[in-house]
Amino acid sequence: MHPRILVSFALLSLISASALGADASFVGKWKLNPDKSQFNGLPYKIEDAGTGQYRFIFGDDVETLTLDGKGHVTKYGDTWSIKATGPSSWESVNKRDGKVTAKSKWTISEDGQTFSTMDENMRPDGSTGKSESTLKRTDGASGLAGTWESASVKILSPLTIEVAKWQANGYSVINPVYKQHLHFKLDGKDYTPSGPRVPKGTTVTASKSDDRNMELTYKLKGKTTETDRWELSADGKTLTQTVTYAGVSKPEVDVYDRE
Repeated sequence: MHPRILVSFALLSLISASALGADASFVGKWKLNPDKSQFNGLPYKIEDAGTGQYRFIFGDDVETLTLDGKGHVTKYGDTWSIKATGPSSWESVNKRDGKVTAKSKWTISEDGQTFSTMDENMRPDGSTGKSESTLKRTDGASGLAGTWESASVKILSPLTIEVAKWQANGYSVINPVYKQHLHFKLDGKDYTPSGPRVPKGTTVTASKSDDRNMELTYKLKGKTTETDRWELSADGKTLTQTVTYAGVSKPEVDVYDRE
């Protein structure tokens, strides 16, 4: 899985909770509901860059690697490596500060039309998050190179986030699994989340649009990486987050249930 998505699963669990500050009724615990969420239809492009290198593209996110198992430092500050384990299989490994944070096993079907991944995320609290993804080819003939679209994503270890009041009119968001914290106000100003997996230079702004909707923008070193729109259901039991990644037209929809 692209490192941007791995970072997003960690950050979204933090950022998504920050959208819950519109009213005291938003305070509490919320758990991702994968069955209600929509992760399909996101486009991924892999280009043969020549001299043994491949270019991995997800929206505005571009990383170029040689598939030899050697580490490549991404713009998020982690080290990403990929190596072939067979004619149509590869292993992807992410590290931060020398420690493995994620592993993925990639397989392409015999007809070259299906790209399957089995992902493990080694969380800071010692637990392991697991997911499985299937992508369908929309361009290209065989091998890794081509355009792929997510067709099925199974989150086997859904996350829970916590929200509390902060100062007079702010909110504190805690992601226990990733040991991430965010304190913010709905004033459109930049706030900096903290945690062992938060990329350096990450900032978050939040603004309220009405009692049940708000928008969050987070940036990396001043450049927008995604915009999140949140809607609270009328009964206060469900939160729907529509996530638009920079350079990607189709959004991801994450649904959280109140615990």
